[in-house]
Amino acid sequence: MTGIEALTLAAGVSALAWGLLQKRGWPTGLALVAVVAAWLVAADLRLWVALALVVIALWLWRRGYPNAESATAKRLREGTRHLLLLSWALVAGQYLVYLWQLGRGETPLLARPDVVDAFLPIAGGLGLRAWGQLGVTDPHHPAATVSVLVLTLSALLLGRSFCGWACPLGVVGEWLHRLRRRWLPGEWTPPRWLDGVLRAQKWLVLGFLLFIIVLAVPTAALPGYLASAYHQAADMKMGAFFFNLTLISGLCLGWVVLLTVTFHQGFCRYLCPYGAWLGLFGMLSPMRIRRDPALCLRSQGHDCDKCSRACPSRIAVHQVIAVRNLECSDCRRCIQACPTRADALHLGTRRRRVSAPLQLALLCLFLFLLPLLAHGLLDLWVSQTPLAVRRHLLEILPALTH
Repeated sequence: MTGIEALTLAAGVSALAWGLLQKRGWPTGLALVAVVAAWLVAADLRLWVALALVVIALWLWRRGYPNAESATAKRLREGTRHLLLLSWALVAGQYLVYLWQLGRGETPLLARPDVVDAFLPIAGGLGLRAWGQLGVTDPHHPAATVSVLVLTLSALLLGRSFCGWACPLGVVGEWLHRLRRRWLPGEWTPPRWLDGVLRAQKWLVLGFLLFIIVLAVPTAALPGYLASAYHQAADMKMGAFFFNLTLISGLCLGWVVLLTVTFHQGFCRYLCPYGAWLGLFGMLSPMRIRRDPALCLRSQGHDCDKCSRACPSRIAVHQVIAVRNLECSDCRRCIQACPTRADALHLGTRRRRVSAPLQLALLCLFLFLLPLLAHGLLDLWVSQTPLAVRRHLLEILPALTH
């Protein structure tokens, strides 16, 4: 685990502990004890140093901003997304330097950040299949297996909270869309039929990925595939697809950028297979955005639809009691838009509201504590591919096929 990964993990576990501390009672105390116990058991020296640095930084920040505890949901969400985007940018830079030095025949000064394997859904899905069906773990991209597993588990409890609170690609997409609006003002919304056609794209992509993961590789052939040169070089093949542009990859990238700049959350709504996957499992989640019709201003005769107008996914929140929609990312924008005097919206179950700090804490539980346990207890995170093998794979990369 590299320094950037360790710092990000330490920051995430700190956010988990802080979110739990916002609620009082014995369940919270028990949860905090479990978090501390997990850290004591699974963290190594690098992670302890990273945690110390994060705690010192948070202490200095709190001294400069003594009212930080009153952070709104918007500030929490945007702060989390931008910090993770910064982490991903540093990881990308580190990975590119690693590959550049590897390609020159040098011993890389920076280690390979294994979190890049989170962008390998096929490798993660096949690794999860091999683990579940054969008890065989993937030694080359274990972080991909862990990433697919924890994101799926998070969706079962928190729906698409990862999309609304953590995904760095969503932040980049919003920046590109905002830049387009500066040069070409206006919010463009496609007609319903075109919106349906465009949304079908991500389901086609997800269906293609699931076909490869579930059907294309027989169970008996999984160990052989996981040991193949193509699988070992999957991360480098993915990078080459975007950085060594061909006509096909250039057209794909251009289409992604076009949808992203044209429509608000264009990539998330129309192309992201992870969003589609999390949306499916999110339908099983007991937590969702809920509206109390007794408190809603519409019950008092007001024609209020501020919640629906604030929703980036264009969901008619003011017309439903509980939002059951594949596009909902639990971002809380509708809750923030609801007039304070009404307080008619909340995220949670029928009987319990989930605050923004607790939502962030639960998300961090999946995104950071579970990978920590996988790394510390199961040794499932760091790739075991030897450096010499990786250098050879990089040399023959263009010739590698399925």
